[in-house]
Amino acid sequence: MHLAQIRVKQIATEAINKAITSQITEGKDFDNLVNWKTDSNGKVTGFMLNYNEHIKITSHTTQVVQKTLDDMHKRKEQIPLGQVMKSPIIASFGPNIPLKIEPQGAVKVQLDTRQQNAGINMILVEVFVHILTEVAVVVPFDMEPQIVETDIPISYLLVVGDVPMYYYDSQGKAVGENKANAPSIAIPPPVMDQQGTGNTPNTPPSTAQPGDSTSQDSLVPVVPGLDHTQSGQTGGGT
Repeated sequence: MHLAQIRVKQIATEAINKAITSQITEGKDFDNLVNWKTDSNGKVTGFMLNYNEHIKITSHTTQVVQKTLDDMHKRKEQIPLGQVMKSPIIASFGPNIPLKIEPQGAVKVQLDTRQQNAGINMILVEVFVHILTEVAVVVPFDMEPQIVETDIPISYLLVVGDVPMYYYDSQGKAVGENKANAPSIAIPPPVMDQQGTGNTPNTPPSTAQPGDSTSQDSLVPVVPGLDHTQSGQTGGGT
């Protein structure tokens, strides 16, 4: 049954893609899909989908996809009996049994957009059709639903904005026409330790041993008028 589900999903996806492609080849104009919003200087400030064109495309796409799925049950597909019995041993054996595809439920079509950066001052807007439908895989004594979901791009739009006065590259250097007026940014270099790991090296611990005069002298407080050069002197006499 798993092979049948994969095959049905493949057939349905190919049929849907072919149906949408036929709309484009028939001369459908998708240039009016997006209404651009501009300011007084003609600069693009935003956009929104044209509702009238949106309804036309989704309605026509739904009809085409529904008709395509209705015609799919006329196709003759066959799979080995071992696949239906879910047996890995005899998966490729046995007589071929007919495989039938039946549409289940309504076709859902949605027109949507997504954006991605295309440069320092550009953005690429993609208009695509999202199609979701459910078909049933029918074999003797069994039937399982299969969800078919696909995105089909129908238009691409490149929006070019203003070039920034300056920007910084990965090295922290200003780039642009007014880079001379850009404030400098200092990126500190990594501090390499003896192992070359790039971490800040730690201060090595003291190697002074107990009883070391250097260690003891470092702990003796400095008292004005007292001679600290005499070692072993514990006090002063009168």
